[in-house]
Amino acid sequence: MEMTITRALSELKMLDKRINRTVDDAVLGGLMIGKHIQNGFQKQEEVEKKAKADDQSIQALIKRRNAIKSAIVVSNATTTIDVAGVRMTVAEAIERKTSIEYDIRYLRKMKQVYKELVDKAEQTNEDVKKRLDQHLETLFGKDGKTQAAANQEIVKSFLAENEAMMIDPLRLRVKIEQLSKEIEDFQMEVDFSLSESNTLTKIQIN
Repeated sequence: MEMTITRALSELKMLDKRINRTVDDAVLGGLMIGKHIQNGFQKQEEVEKKAKADDQSIQALIKRRNAIKSAIVVSNATTTIDVAGVRMTVAEAIERKTSIEYDIRYLRKMKQVYKELVDKAEQTNEDVKKRLDQHLETLFGKDGKTQAAANQEIVKSFLAENEAMMIDPLRLRVKIEQLSKEIEDFQMEVDFSLSESNTLTKIQIN
């Protein structure tokens, strides 16, 4: 029997419910006290018949579910789709929907670190600028800034000793932009790509 992945997934949900319901309601044995059968049965044969029928139903439902699930797993491992310009199997796309949380967490960390470094550097350099002005005024009086233009060595020396500069070997701003785009593009397209593939891809159920 041939069916689309979409239909197979729908049947899996239905089978899950039927298996649980059938197992919960199953009569797999009975009790006889003296000559009286318990739980509403009149004869021992009725209990035996019901137990065997319930067992067969449960086994058939589980077998059907296993066959559909196995066919889907095989299909997902071999069917390829395009998600935001990246070619991957359906199985990889499904796994990526979960593992992308690690990228999101790392992105948050990079944004946090970058903001903290930028803010700290800007605040530090604002303070340095004020201290430099005070230092020049002490050396040259109120015309310190004008005088300093003629003696840049003092300014350079002061800034070299006090100015803050980010150590950014990873080029965080660029990495943040790149990773943000990758995450956004994937999340925007993956569900549509999977849905489209599931509608078109067919599997054979024996």
